[in-house]
Amino acid sequence: MNPEQLNNPSDYQLIVNNIYQNEQFDFVGVALQSTKSPHLIKWKFVAGNTNEKFRKIVLRSGIGIAGLVVRTGKPFWDNDLNRYEYSDEMYTPIAKSELLQSAVAVPIISPLTKLVRGVLLAGYRSNNKQVSEQTALTLSQYL
Repeated sequence: MNPEQLNNPSDYQLIVNNIYQNEQFDFVGVALQSTKSPHLIKWKFVAGNTNEKFRKIVLRSGIGIAGLVVRTGKPFWDNDLNRYEYSDEMYTPIAKSELLQSAVAVPIISPLTKLVRGVLLAGYRSNNKQVSEQTALTLSQYL
């Protein structure tokens, strides 16, 4: 589905639910940039969450997996999220709050402006499930 065609917020929830059901991830979420100033990027649509902490997380450009994807516009994946401490640049609050061991994030890019307008992230709580470039490609196909 083209990100510009995603006008109804429920469309993102449908994508999240579809990925969660078809790809066997433990957690799937979409963070979107607000259209209103100060244009915060927050997790809006999730599936597989164990709590509601995601609602309070604000992504910062360049910080954590999702923040890095927002800044670079490129997919990123990591199979050892537990190694990051709060003081690390790659510390990922969503991974900590959802106990994710590995995760992959891909940008949601507006075809009109070519700017990143959000992040699609999926991950596993078990450390025996790995993510890779292929996982990122699979995830990107849902957008």
